[in-house]
Amino acid sequence: MFLDEATISVSGGQGGRGCVSWRREKYVPKGGPNGGNGGDGGNVILMADENTDTLSYFASTKHFEAEKGEMGMGKSKNGKGGEDLVLKVPPGTVVSIIENGEMIRIVDLSTDKQLALIAKGGRGGYGNEHFKSSIRQKPDFAELGEPGEEKILTLELKLVADIGIIGYPSVGKSTLISVISAAKPKIAAYPFTTITPNLGVVNVDDRSYIVCDVPGLIEGASEGKGLGDQFLKHIERCGILVHMLDVSRALEGTEVNAKKLEDDYKAIRKELEAYSPALSVKKEVVILNKTDLIGGNAKKVEEDLKKLGIQIFLSISAAARMETERLTKRLLPMVLKERGNRSIEAKKESDDLPVIQPHLESDKMGAYVIEKQSDDTIIVTGKRLEQFTKMIDFSSEGAVRRFRDVVKRIGLKKALEKEGFDEGVIVIIGDINVESYL
Repeated sequence: MFLDEATISVSGGQGGRGCVSWRREKYVPKGGPNGGNGGDGGNVILMADENTDTLSYFASTKHFEAEKGEMGMGKSKNGKGGEDLVLKVPPGTVVSIIENGEMIRIVDLSTDKQLALIAKGGRGGYGNEHFKSSIRQKPDFAELGEPGEEKILTLELKLVADIGIIGYPSVGKSTLISVISAAKPKIAAYPFTTITPNLGVVNVDDRSYIVCDVPGLIEGASEGKGLGDQFLKHIERCGILVHMLDVSRALEGTEVNAKKLEDDYKAIRKELEAYSPALSVKKEVVILNKTDLIGGNAKKVEEDLKKLGIQIFLSISAAARMETERLTKRLLPMVLKERGNRSIEAKKESDDLPVIQPHLESDKMGAYVIEKQSDDTIIVTGKRLEQFTKMIDFSSEGAVRRFRDVVKRIGLKKALEKEGFDEGVIVIIGDINVESYL
């Protein structure tokens, strides 16, 4: 099943909790703490893989979670970190994230083996050995593991091909790709036989290039008619467009009405331009197909079309394999040139992009914001403080004492009192109610 759009949720693995443990050795009467740290949770990573050409893997499974970190152990043994979860997607996949109802594009996985770290795993909690100091010689608590990041992603596939074959339904696009490559598309004598894009690899001498057969376009495709609106996006990633005209659509007895072919050509061009300005300037060649039906009149049709402003690149018959090999050879140097141009443009765009330093939340414990939502509710936010709070084991008296010490040290308790904190006032840090622990 071909799938070019998917929405999934991903979660980094939760960090393992730290261990509370004590040395127990013969002839050592007062063994100190030796609880190890929990392992970090695994990350969720997307990887472009050229052996994948659809997002169908994400049709049934909608949530993906990396492996959790293992718990710390006694004898100062740290828990094993969770394995990263690598999800493979086809090259050409655009990844966006949904935050606060808005869709934000974050990465375009356009080349094979390109990686993107999507959701980080949580940090493993410290064991009680970590908290040992000259003033805290017997720490009887450890941290919980930090939860991994959670993200909702939209994946949109835009196929990457050197050549995209476009035209009306049933003009012979699928026949051509089946003749010049090993692709086996469905071919039948009715419109919209092709309902998904087909990719094929064309070998010419010792070189090769990728051809994409896009489902047939009709007038109004950019507005949702036919199937074209679903697949016009794939044409954006093609280096060169091969616009196929079917002479059989313009046959009037034994003559070909070139004006009818001109109308077909302009109708498709109009849809490309309406969908995307980038498509209107993309390099294009026009070919005539099914010329075996008009005998030796192909040259006359080419001349008639030239008078109407349409230059024919080559006349062929895909079904009869007439001039198809010549077509592949003539396209090769154009493909290589276009590849070079795209590489230069991509580098130029990269060089021209301004270096923007995004605003990053401070990792300092004292960087927090207090917001009084009502007379009885106060919300506290801050990246490091929220992480710290999530990893506190509030069932442990020692951990609660540590929490209070930190809150006092960073001035949060005094700041809350200025905002009206008193008995009965709810204080939430992140999503945890800490009122009774202050």
